Amino acid sequence: MALEVHQIQNYADDGFLLWPDAIDIETVERARQVLIRKVGNAKENPYHARIRDSAVSRCFNEAVSDVGAALAGVRKRLTPPRAVYTVTVFPTVKAWNWPPPHIDHAKEEDKHLSFPPPYRIGCLIYLTDVQSHSGATVVWPGSHRRLEELAKSNLERYKYLASVQRDISTVDLGQPREIIAKAGAVLFYHYLCAHSGSSNSVAATPRFALNHKW
Repeated sequence: MALEVHQIQNYADDGFLLWPDAIDIETVERARQVLIRKVGNAKENPYHARIRDSAVSRCFNEAVSDVGAALAGVRKRLTPPRAVYTVTVFPTVKAWNWPPPHIDHAKEEDKHLSFPPPYRIGCLIYLTDVQSHSGATVVWPGSHRRLEELAKSNLERYKYLASVQRDISTVDLGQPREIIAKAGAVLFYHYLCAHSGSSNSVAATPRFALNHKW
């Protein structure tokens, strides 16, 4: 499952890359069953939980680690997490709307620096098929470059990622895009890629996903 040159270029241009069929369906199904048991009756929506289970950790296979390392420009294979951060989006009767953009690790109290990055690359592993308006991740292609320009325009003002997040609405990020994916696909994204979760307004079942940052 080697990366093609155009895929590396797409990641550089867009700030994200969807890698389909990264995890075999049996591994995906075992991990999905764990989430059904452990978070299937949660009341919050979306629901975030950290789960320590070998069936879930196995989703971070060699291919996922190798592709993540290649996109991040890291020579060493990335280490799979033991405790996995999960994001579950339950069905809702609310109408679907485009969500506002954000960048990760941009809380004021955390004081994460804009440079160097607080993490090299992030990823979302989908354990369910994701159709339009069913809890899809929304991304803004090329936003990582525009936000990097903003941060570098005033290094003192934008010392922390929280400052970039505060002014994200002042930047023309372009048109958002829903990520439509099959179970077993992985979305890799740059730390300055503007993105957001969205509501699960049309599916009858939860959208299960795993999130990790290296």
